[in-house]
Amino acid sequence: MDFMVPAGVRLDLADGTMCFPDEMRIQVSGRHPLYGEKMRIVRAGKTRWIEPGEIWESPERLKRTDREKLWVIRGERWVPTVVRGPGRSQYLQITNISEEKKLLLDSYEEIGMWLALDSVPRSPGYVSVGSRR
Repeated sequence: MDFMVPAGVRLDLADGTMCFPDEMRIQVSGRHPLYGEKMRIVRAGKTRWIEPGEIWESPERLKRTDREKLWVIRGERWVPTVVRGPGRSQYLQITNISEEKKLLLDSYEEIGMWLALDSVPRSPGYVSVGSRR
């Protein structure tokens, strides 16, 4: 068996991670990174407030490559949208879908990740751009 469950913490020895009861995953020290060296996280970049129904567009362009695929994740009160720009560039928009509350989008909030074409995110909730899910 590749994992053990002591005190509610799941140790996945196959890929060297610990998973806490709230599904937060941490890489065990001294192990190879979960996705290798080629994984790039897409973050919000700057802490900001987004009004209900408002759309915020990331100022950073996302360059498409033939060797990588973009995977995005939605939040509890926000939804990402990938908009294609001129050439191979893409822009990421975040929409606040809550009806009454302002959304605080933290600078460290993980919005997506670039992975090699043959890799799939191990964390739950990610969908590839163009997926119908």
